[in-house]
This record gives sequence, C-alpha cells and structure tokens, in this order.
Amino acid sequence: MPHFIAIHKFHSDETRKTYCSDKGEPITQRAWAEFGNTTKENVKCRQEFVGDDIAFCHWEADSKQAILDWLEELGVNDFITTELHEQWRFTSFYNQSDDMRDYKEY
Repeated sequence: MPHFIAIHKFHSDETRKTYCSDKGEPITQRAWAEFGNTTKENVKCRQEFVGDDIAFCHWEADSKQAILDWLEELGVNDFITTELHEQWRFTSFYNQSDDMRDYKEY
C-alpha cells in the first residue's frame, strides 16, 4: 500500500484540548497501535505525532480518499482538518534491513 503523510490542524484550542485529553479512558501505546493498524483492512495509521498546534500521521492506505473516509467515519474531522501527501520513499530507523532504498528519476 502507498505511504501518506497527513498534516492535521486543530480547528481551535478547544478542539485540541478535547482531542488530546484521555477523556477518562487512557489507552496504552499497544492499544493505539492495534487499533490504528488492524481496524480497517485498507487503511493503517502507522505513526502519530501530536504537538500543541499541529499533528502529523504516517498512513498506509489504498488511496487518499480511503484515509479521508476513515477519518470521517471515526468523527476525527470534528477536531481537525487534514492535508494528505503521498510519499514514494519510506526510510526509517525502525527498519534497519539490507533492502535497497527506493529511488526516483526526475
């Protein structure tokens, strides 16, 4: 599946506070990973980075639209806007294999 980077912006300070709170139901890192990676067959949220004014997510999905549809279904759009960018190379410290990196001719 293609990789995407999502840039998420909170609608307001209030939506940021609501989104970032545990809402009385804190979850573990493992629970988040299981939900983000096993709930939907064609959409996987692999990583989440949340700051005070902006958030980034690393997604694998069939398409941009599949991610947008999933965010809508989850109700996430009530808190954030999403800008998606497909990425043709994904290299990570967490994948230290001997596989060759992807290259692209322009």
